[in-house]
Amino acid sequence: MHSDAMNGLVRNSLQGICLIGILVLTSTTISHAQTEQLEAELRQFGDIELIAFEGRGDFLRKIDTALGPGNIKDPDQTFARLPRSPFTVTGRQNGQALTTCRIFVPAGLTPENNTEIFAELMRNWFGTNLNYASNSDLTYRWLIFHEARHCQPDHFGGDVLKDHRDEHEADLFAFNKLANTQNRDQLAIDITAFRMITSALIARPSHMTGLSLKRALEARTPLDASVEMAAFQTVRAMINRRAKSIATAINPTNRELIRAITELRKEAGQEPGRSSDPLTVEILIALDDAIAHLAPALHHSVANVSAN
Repeated sequence: MHSDAMNGLVRNSLQGICLIGILVLTSTTISHAQTEQLEAELRQFGDIELIAFEGRGDFLRKIDTALGPGNIKDPDQTFARLPRSPFTVTGRQNGQALTTCRIFVPAGLTPENNTEIFAELMRNWFGTNLNYASNSDLTYRWLIFHEARHCQPDHFGGDVLKDHRDEHEADLFAFNKLANTQNRDQLAIDITAFRMITSALIARPSHMTGLSLKRALEARTPLDASVEMAAFQTVRAMINRRAKSIATAINPTNRELIRAITELRKEAGQEPGRSSDPLTVEILIALDDAIAHLAPALHHSVANVSAN
């Protein structure tokens, strides 16, 4: 969704919502000292600020202070809904590029609240304390660095294919900036699991980049963006149908959702039809592995029940 507000684009990194500059994904918690340290680190990529806010009213006051009164067209409508995750505002003001890229962080996602960004952005479906090969601090920094890449003018929005490419580029940019010989493999496991889950279950098409990230980190041939988006949409429809068929209430529980995924994974490639498509099989296997990695106890308990 595009808007002329402040002559900019706004994009939510998970949902791809365009509003005022670029709403981009960030999240997980940091103390004030950590915020200042990370903000200083981000300045290597340009003039970037991290701003915590308490709710929509506080955000509107802070964005008004940052940009000046009257520079946001219809702010109540433009920001009628704010993303769950932190987001970045950049773009143009009065025909000129904003000199500062601002990443707004919901105060409820700070470390003082003991929240984890991956858990929050997966809606806590797989628990609030996840299992990591690296750690939650590094995955948070990866998402913040991802947002910093969106601060560059070449990421100021476009069509769904452009947005998909930008999201993938930002993922790799953040990974390459943070990965070293000690954490490279561990960080790759964590971010691939996160992207596979959000791509298959939550994200809008422009943010269905799980396979692109997985293949890039495995040094495999990249996928065409339109093919990847279609594959994830196919898998999501399959999961929704299966989860609804086994649900005991109107909406499937997280355990029923996991059961649907594990069942489809077992069937993948064994029956004719959609489940035999190579990309569908690859997604289902990687998705099931991702849940098993980030939420091993939950995944194991559902698998045991399904087997009985």
